[in-house]
Amino acid sequence: MLKNHIKISFRNLWKNKLLSALNLLGLSIGIGSVLTLIFSVYAYYSADSNIENQEHIFYLKTITSGGDTYTETPYPLLKEIIKTSPEVVAASHLQGWDNPWLEYGEAEFQERVDYVEPEFFDVFSLGLKYGNRKTALDKKYSIVLTHKISEKIFGETNPVGKIVIANDSLNLTVTGVLEPISPYSAFRLGVVMPTQLLEDYSNFKARSDWGDSFSMNYLRLRPNTNIEAFESRLEELVQKNYSDPTSVAAIKVMPFADIRINTIPVVGTIISGSIAASVFILLIVLINLLNLNASTMYRRTKDIAVRKILGGNKKDIIVQFCIENAILVFGAISISALLFLGFLLPRLNTIYGADFGQISFTVEKDYPVILFAMALGILVTLLVGILPTLRFISIPISTAIKGKIDAIKSNFFVRNSFIVLQFGIAILFICVAIILNSQIGFMKNAPLGFSKENVLVGNINLYYKNEETASSNFNTLLDKLNTNAYVKNISVSGGIPSDYNFNYTNFYDPETENEVRTRYAHADEGYLKTFEIPLVMGRDFDENIDKADDYPVIINRTVMKALGWDSIEGKRLKGKDGDGLGYPVVGVMEDFHYQDMQNAMEPLVHFYREKDDLAYHRFLSVRVEEGHEKTVENINVSGFGNIASRRPYEQEFLDDKVSAQYRLIEGMLKTVNVVALLTIFISCLGMFGLISFMAKRRVKEIGIRKVLGSGVLKIIILLSKDYILLVGIASVLAIPIAWYVMNAWLLDFAYSIAIQWWMLVVGGLIALLITSFTVGIQAVKSARANPTKSLNAD
Repeated sequence: MLKNHIKISFRNLWKNKLLSALNLLGLSIGIGSVLTLIFSVYAYYSADSNIENQEHIFYLKTITSGGDTYTETPYPLLKEIIKTSPEVVAASHLQGWDNPWLEYGEAEFQERVDYVEPEFFDVFSLGLKYGNRKTALDKKYSIVLTHKISEKIFGETNPVGKIVIANDSLNLTVTGVLEPISPYSAFRLGVVMPTQLLEDYSNFKARSDWGDSFSMNYLRLRPNTNIEAFESRLEELVQKNYSDPTSVAAIKVMPFADIRINTIPVVGTIISGSIAASVFILLIVLINLLNLNASTMYRRTKDIAVRKILGGNKKDIIVQFCIENAILVFGAISISALLFLGFLLPRLNTIYGADFGQISFTVEKDYPVILFAMALGILVTLLVGILPTLRFISIPISTAIKGKIDAIKSNFFVRNSFIVLQFGIAILFICVAIILNSQIGFMKNAPLGFSKENVLVGNINLYYKNEETASSNFNTLLDKLNTNAYVKNISVSGGIPSDYNFNYTNFYDPETENEVRTRYAHADEGYLKTFEIPLVMGRDFDENIDKADDYPVIINRTVMKALGWDSIEGKRLKGKDGDGLGYPVVGVMEDFHYQDMQNAMEPLVHFYREKDDLAYHRFLSVRVEEGHEKTVENINVSGFGNIASRRPYEQEFLDDKVSAQYRLIEGMLKTVNVVALLTIFISCLGMFGLISFMAKRRVKEIGIRKVLGSGVLKIIILLSKDYILLVGIASVLAIPIAWYVMNAWLLDFAYSIAIQWWMLVVGGLIALLITSFTVGIQAVKSARANPTKSLNAD
């Protein structure tokens, strides 16, 4: 019996080749896209599945009196929490500071280093490939390697017990090797070392007071902990210990599970958008199948009637149609799997890989996705196989055997509602793509307050093997650049627009006690000239006047406003725990967007440092005469080739670095563009199939109209007007939704566009034009058919 069902199914699919091909194409593209989006969501949410009891893990977030938020606190806070809070089972910092060079034999390498407390593995139940996580960090001079570094240096050998040398002098014992961590994880650990080592560094000691917030804190709390009571205790610690308790409104205890979305809000948008896009694409695919299956049923009523006369029951007829759809659906899943693995997944990695890391698919660990695909296939098969069939098997045999389907009142409302829904979704995505593209264009082209063109930026944080020799050779390179006719300006600094370290501290005016939390960096006298940032008041740094030991500073206009200054004459800034007179303010620079345009303008302070003080600088920036960039690039490469360092010298243009800030949101735009294209394409496939079928049903009517004098244009209008009207209704419904959704999304940006009416209208017009073209092709073909053949058609 099953063999007979399958044979008949293939025969019927071949008989309706056009509709079968359209269904297979739409299903393959749609399901392939759904699999890709769902896999990215699955990878995101399963990334930290190896961490047990995540619901009991929290991190701390600081809310300032001014409304700013950040995930850092003063370093000593965690120890006070542990001493005073019985709710805390285990706690640890996850502290970045420096990334020392590590040596083993002839091998030399540098990896990100995270300093943590010995209880770190009690907070996070991360697996170790080698070593015992309970004792791995008990000793001060221990180090836990990443899986990648261990393989690179030791191969597959167990390195526990081996001695690694840090910064040429510190002997560290390897006590563990981490299991590979998902690139989608909430944190990507580097080499792990105890904070006991960090606390020996003099520069760390100088900052680890109660006035400087730079430490991330993670806590594992006991079940049923009263979070509000715990936060109240944190407030007591703030009031008791902070240098300036009034600067902090609250310390909030936040769930670890939400850290990615809370720290990078656009990630949450991407994930929720992927889920919504998956649902919408799947909905459109289902609507297409239902509409096309319902349409083919009109031609198969005689077949159903004959089956009934020969003793076939409703169950057999439903099984027949389910098998036909199963062949299409699971054939499409097979094709979509190849599409997913061969094209869509690599494309997803290209779009998001730099921010989330490369993800790969393996049957062993990702079998839930395969089960999801199988369950999805069964669900789709049952829906599109059963629902249309139930309606037609209830038609009386006497009516169906004559093919008098027109005599039955057709439920056009349901079909038309489906068409409106699927095109409404397509128009929604088109409008979203237009608005998102406009927002990104605005952010990339808005005035930034500095000139990004023709500035060559080199990373000079190279870990020089001999600082004194490096400084001498660096001065030689600067002399060459200064005498080159193609070099306009030179700057050596600790930060550049688009790349400042997250160094924040609180400064106050010793006269008024007004305070401001600000980011700070070191810069030389060439910074403002090189980036063409206007000086608002005072003077620029001057190597003939200023000395680094005097700590002269230039502030931006935002700092000046925050402190309530009208003039900087005689003004100084002081740190909360600073001694002496403070830092003399010599100038005020105009505000410029040193972060991306998603962030509001923040206070910024520059401390003066000489060009050759390499320990304080990360970048060499050179403004170049347009057309001569290659010459200057070669000078830099040659100059650093003479300086012995552990890292290779790398350089790029500033405008590329500025554009790279929007890589993640541009990836989101590419995804939205693809989804918009897919939704309109799949919708039009269904529309093409429907009008093809309707033209065949009305072939005699069209022939009679032509014989009676109707022209081609009238027949085209006859066949297409209803569908174009439905797309118009879809536009009217989708446009307000698009406006509401995108207006709410744009509120997350510090600087955003205003949604214009034409952005929404264009979305509807694009859908209308594509639909008109799709419908018009088949309508013209039907209208130009020979009426003689039409009237003789069966």
